[in-house]
Amino acid sequence: MFLKNYWYVGAYGHEVGRTLLARTIVSEKIVFYRTEDGTPVAMENRCCHRRAPLSRGQLVGDDVECGYHGLTFDPSGACVRVPGQKKIPERARVRTYPVVERWRFIWIWMGDPALADPSLIPDHLYRYNEDPDWTAVTGYLHLKAHYQLLVDNLMDLSHETYLHMKTIGTVHVAETPLTKVERDDDGVTVTRWMLDRPPPPIYDKSGGFSERGETVDRWQIIRFEPPSHCCLDVGVATAGSGAPEGDRSKGISMRSLNALTPETEGSTHYFWTFPRDYKLDDGDTSDLHAKGFHNTFMEDVVMLEAQQEIIELDRGTPTVDINADGSTIPVRRLIQSLLDAEGAAKDPSRAAAE
Repeated sequence: MFLKNYWYVGAYGHEVGRTLLARTIVSEKIVFYRTEDGTPVAMENRCCHRRAPLSRGQLVGDDVECGYHGLTFDPSGACVRVPGQKKIPERARVRTYPVVERWRFIWIWMGDPALADPSLIPDHLYRYNEDPDWTAVTGYLHLKAHYQLLVDNLMDLSHETYLHMKTIGTVHVAETPLTKVERDDDGVTVTRWMLDRPPPPIYDKSGGFSERGETVDRWQIIRFEPPSHCCLDVGVATAGSGAPEGDRSKGISMRSLNALTPETEGSTHYFWTFPRDYKLDDGDTSDLHAKGFHNTFMEDVVMLEAQQEIIELDRGTPTVDINADGSTIPVRRLIQSLLDAEGAAKDPSRAAAE
């Protein structure tokens, strides 16, 4: 089950053009394209005639022509042409989805179109992608695992000690308890501070702390907001320079912005961006981050896909919770409560029973 009445990232803006792009989102087949004036369109990727994928067809102006029997649909989803006949069946149309282009992404609303309010897009999380005081590297990964496994991974960074020692991990991450876990009406925030520690490799290469003989104060402030946004405020500063009190001037700050869009119950679209507020025009730093974080995330992919395989083999095996799960359990509970609320809204009898 997936939350529907939310904005999901469907694609990067640069992915959607005058070529039909097929993508599955929350188990629904979608085809993206742009009209001739550049407006993005998201349409059900299934012809209403014989269920042929419209992505196997072609664009005719702003319309999509099915590649099987030639039925043609305008950007609203209405059928405007049926070869060999003048009368168009009344029910000849396909579903279209509300879309908004913002912060480098094409956002798609998978639920009730009447509820698709663009102000609900989490601008406060993703504005860094286009903020002139920040510069970002970006990437996409296709993950053969349920999206909640990736949410767990991003909310609980203790795994960095064991999975990412060559890039962002140190022995101190797993051994340092969470500083704070907060749940509010809009999401969950997890905070960890590691004070007066050696810098992790990728941060050290970016900031040169070891060259100056400095240790660092390191922060990880992780924000989850539904349906599946995990956005991290991370960085390091010279130890004792005031970062815990809000002065980050002796350090480097980054955002790890992760839009996790469920594809199916066993796969996920992983859109990530990594904005930074230092060395904005330094190509070497951008290359270091693009390669380093891609390699880091690939280590996650390998582990999570292996985890998914085991889960599918034996879903009944119980698991054991540990202290580190204090960052993941509140998120899973929040998601479940929202799923229950959506289900009750669709089924009044279920709401009465509960």
